[in-house]
Amino acid sequence: MISDTDSKKTADDWFQEGLAAGRINDSRTSIESYKKAVELDPDHFLAHFNMGIRYGKIPMNVEAARCFREALRIKPEAPMVHYSLAVVSNLIGETDEAFKHYAEALRINPDFGKAHSNLAMLHYSIKRGKETLHHLLRSAEIFDKTGDEFMGNNARNLIKECSKEFGLNPEDCRTLG
Repeated sequence: MISDTDSKKTADDWFQEGLAAGRINDSRTSIESYKKAVELDPDHFLAHFNMGIRYGKIPMNVEAARCFREALRIKPEAPMVHYSLAVVSNLIGETDEAFKHYAEALRINPDFGKAHSNLAMLHYSIKRGKETLHHLLRSAEIFDKTGDEFMGNNARNLIKECSKEFGLNPEDCRTLG
């Protein structure tokens, strides 16, 4: 039963309730609030995106992917949504989709360090050495530039290990093609 108060709420009111529930890690209430927001405003980009994040946390990754696709319908040039869709696509076994959306995130934002890092690991999983090293090199550069020492060191360690494993000189992997 919907109360008078609930029926007077706007999509943004429901969105704010979803945010508040998310802050206390109540993903289910958060999702229900975001659903109500998109019922009132099917083009509420942030409600779709945040609902996808919340579904990913519980984890219901097929639902998360559906939400991210809806967010991309509204804003196809949102690199974080492409990145998020790539992450959950990989988790649900949609490897081609994961590659596609990491590539799209990087087309939009070539300095997206975590997208390079995750794409490197996706290439590594199917033993594409040059592509793995290329994206690790890019991620290390970006993490160094942004001051993320932990991720930069992690990328450099992986570069050493992968260059040995694949028998490749990292300098030969700076460019692809």
